[in-house]
Order: sequence, then structure tokens, then C-alpha cells
Amino acid sequence: MSVTESVYDYKYENGRRYHAYSEGKYPVPNDEVEKDRLDLQHHAFRLTLDGALYRAPIPKDVQHVLDVGTGTGIWAIEFADEHPSAQVIGTDLSPIQPTEVPPNCSFLIDDFENDWVFRQPFDYIHTRAMVAAMKDWPRFLEQAYNNLRPGGYLELQELTFPPICTDPTVTSEISPLLRWSDYFTEAAAKINIDAQSPLKVGPFLREAGFVNIHAKIYKWPVGRWAKGDKMKLLGKFVYEDLMDWLPSSALGLFTRVLKWTHEEVELFLATVRKEMREEKHRHFYANA
Repeated sequence: MSVTESVYDYKYENGRRYHAYSEGKYPVPNDEVEKDRLDLQHHAFRLTLDGALYRAPIPKDVQHVLDVGTGTGIWAIEFADEHPSAQVIGTDLSPIQPTEVPPNCSFLIDDFENDWVFRQPFDYIHTRAMVAAMKDWPRFLEQAYNNLRPGGYLELQELTFPPICTDPTVTSEISPLLRWSDYFTEAAAKINIDAQSPLKVGPFLREAGFVNIHAKIYKWPVGRWAKGDKMKLLGKFVYEDLMDWLPSSALGLFTRVLKWTHEEVELFLATVRKEMREEKHRHFYANA
């Protein structure tokens, strides 16, 4: 859809590019490195679901679909390809989606924290990996509920903090990765983002009016230590995702909120990368 030139007036900081629309709300870059990471993460989610894009029991001929926080638009595009009956809208703060898309897919530059003004209710609303962006889950869920037709579905595919070590004796005192998670959680809290919020949305869903609420937790190994071809491949995806997510997550938050210098962030992240490369006996995983 048409956008004003101002949304392309990207902001540059610490060698990374950030969104201009609702400037500063989302502390993660929108540059090519981050776009590649998001597309890689998309493949990790699809592999987790054995190739599927979703778990909700929606009909194959679903009509109206909304993808909130669409990022590169890869999920919305693939969903539109697989469901030609659907009109799919993807929303995001950044116009980083491709211009050549299926005829039943479109993108809207929008801030999901503002009032929603869609023309018709949706049959299905999808979000993914919003943990670093969501400041007000109750308001978001209320708006999602009010924009779903009766019998429609909302699906939240999320990641949780902190990562978990298979060795319970490993703490943040000795693990740079767990220390990074602590710093991220601390910084996010100071801008009203709860990094552990995906584990707490059940009551919010019920308060918003949702029924038949189902949750399923998947383990994402970080690295190829897990058994089985599928889990080894997933672990490879997750490891590469994490390596790119470290600077994406830290450069904005740690410098703006924790007041670290760029150099301090890079030196610290080097210790995390070193641990992930060398500490073979420490096996980490994330919950999705």
C-alpha cells in the first residue's frame, strides 16, 4: 500500500539501521543483516512445525488473515501462496517487504499499539516473535479479539527468555550467554517490555474474551548437540539466528537504556560468541 517518504527516513546508530515510523519504539534494526536473520528464523519455525506455517485449525479456504509484525513478509507471502482464497495483510513499522508478492497479499506500515482501523473482521490473526516489541499484551489481545469474527483464531508463536542450560549448575555468573539474557531482560523492562511475557499471556487471553486456549512448548537447541537429523538442523538454524540476534538485540538496548558504549557491547558479545563456539559441554536451548 502507498506509504509516505518519511517512513524511508531510516535512523542509523552504531553501524545499524532502524525504523523511522514510530521512531524508537522497537529497539531492533531493520537492515539487511536483520532481514536475513528473520528469514532464517522463519525456516526454524517451519521446521519446528514439520513444514507448516501455523497450528490453528483454520479451514483451507480461510478468507481474511492478518499478520502482525510481519517483518520481511515471508510468512504472509507463503501463507497467501498456500491459501489463494485468503486476503492476507501484513503490518509492520518498517517497509522492508518485497514489492513482488502474490495478488492476495498486501502490506501496511502501521503501529499495532495504535487503534486498529480495519474495514472487516479477520478469520485468523497471526503474530510471531513479538517478545521484543510488545509493551501492552492486554491491549493488543483486546484489539485482536475485537477484530476477529466469531469463531476466528488468534495464534501467537513466541520465544521466551532466558535460554536454558541442560546443566543446572551453569548460572549467569559463569555463562556470558545467560548474562546477556539478564542484561536484555533488565534493559527491556526499563522500556516496559517484559522478556518473559510469552509465559504469562494465558490470563490476558481469557480476560480479553478468548476461549479454547491451547499452548504448546517446543525446545529449540542452540547448536547441533541434540539427537536426530531434524533437531540437529533446527539447532544449526537456531545457532545462526542467535549469532545475528546478539548484536541486533544488544546494540540498541544496551547503549540507549543501559548506557553502555558501542565498544563495551561488542567486547561483551565477543565473550558470548566465544562461549557458544568453545564450551561444548554447555548445551543451551530456548523455548518456543
